[in-house]
Amino acid sequence: MKNTKIIALALSSCLILGSFAGCNKNEPSNSSESSSEAVTSSETTTTTSATSEDTKATGSEESKDTGSSEAADDDSEKIILEGGSQTYANNFITDFFKGVDIREGKFDAKNAKVEYVLSFAIMHLEIEFPEEIKAEKKGECLLGTISFDKARDVIGKYTMYVLNEDDCKKLPAPPDSYDENKPFSWGPYYEDGKVWFQLGGGEIYNDLCVVDYAKTEEDGSMTLVFTVYAIDLDLYNSLNITQVYEYYNTTPDKAKSDKNLTKRGTGTANVSVGQSGDYFINTFDVELLPVE
Repeated sequence: MKNTKIIALALSSCLILGSFAGCNKNEPSNSSESSSEAVTSSETTTTTSATSEDTKATGSEESKDTGSSEAADDDSEKIILEGGSQTYANNFITDFFKGVDIREGKFDAKNAKVEYVLSFAIMHLEIEFPEEIKAEKKGECLLGTISFDKARDVIGKYTMYVLNEDDCKKLPAPPDSYDENKPFSWGPYYEDGKVWFQLGGGEIYNDLCVVDYAKTEEDGSMTLVFTVYAIDLDLYNSLNITQVYEYYNTTPDKAKSDKNLTKRGTGTANVSVGQSGDYFINTFDVELLPVE
């Protein structure tokens, strides 16, 4: 079982970090770059608000002043998200969860392997922007390709990892024949400024990540604590795309009481926050419940 992804409002955070670049999901770009350098503001607050116009879910078209409040319990470090802030956080975390291979364990942008981040970029584009995937023949093999620039843009949109083409060039070249004596790897491969991989498809992505709360760290980053749910498959298959997107407005309390959502696990994501309010993942860790 996999998951469905959304991107919506960008979140103006309590800590404003230095500017980062990334592609616009609704208008794919081939030129934007990401940066791992961040400047932390000296002021902090527990209020968050939605600022970006990049939205899918209907509930995200709220006032830019829509914010969050501190939790009413004794843990004053918790930030409870509301309105567009909740929607954006759900969208962003679900987006990344859907594309990243959690079998690889905890994602750490500082130490991630290039194969890992390229796999995320490929999966993201296959799910959200399949038109960006080009089918190309290499000898007798039919493979999918994306440009280095496109891979860099996708990775830079979601993470603090800076994709280096020299690292990509260390990957093997794509095969041009099928060898019965050698297993045919999915990839990724690299050649001619393009990332190559085996074409796939057919999966259903009905998972949803709901952010339970956030907290600000001493280094100025933010940690998001979330729960992974699966939308009932029969219901999911009956929904149109707009109805699916509406699920990304779900609050933690609504998710817990929704009989159409089944808990699959929990996770944490540490993010930096750009001047635009966009999140950029530093670390991402998920623990799924055993499959019954």
